Amino acid sequence: ADPNVKNFSYTIADGQVYYRENSRMHPLEVSVTAENRIRGMIELRECVRRLIEYQTEGYPDEDIQAEQKKLNSLYDSFTAKYGLISSRGNKLAFSEDSSYCLLCSLEVLDEQGNLKRKADMFSKRTIKQRIVITSVDTASEALAVSIGEKACLDLGFMASLMGGRSDRIEQIKRDL
Repeated sequence: ADPNVKNFSYTIADGQVYYRENSRMHPLEVSVTAENRIRGMIELRECVRRLIEYQTEGYPDEDIQAEQKKLNSLYDSFTAKYGLISSRGNKLAFSEDSSYCLLCSLEVLDEQGNLKRKADMFSKRTIKQRIVITSVDTASEALAVSIGEKACLDLGFMASLMGGRSDRIEQIKRDL
């Protein structure tokens, strides 16, 4: 299997649609309409993943807005031909893909299953870039960062946040 393709995902290789399951790439044998639906959703999925990457990696707003514009265009074109991503036909075609739920989250539906609006991802930044905290001033701040980053009280890590000296550990214990 192609290591660049996520497990339990559809992909296009040499013009053919494949489904990766564990270490095997299975060529897809479906109707032309189902294949076209899958191709369209693969394109949507890749655009959504790029948009998520751009936001988490701190790309400039211009790049994010350009990708949002592309996503809007792809979505509008796809839904004009095949209906909502969450529709029965699209679900039957693409529900085996591990990212199907991600694509469904692009649609905000009402109680009857009709499109209420597109998700915020189409028009605004929905993910903030991860900021790594490298220093703090107090033991309580160091404790909060330690629990947030490591899910435990790590005195060595806390000392490194407060200046890195090992004598800080005793000070941290006293302060807490």
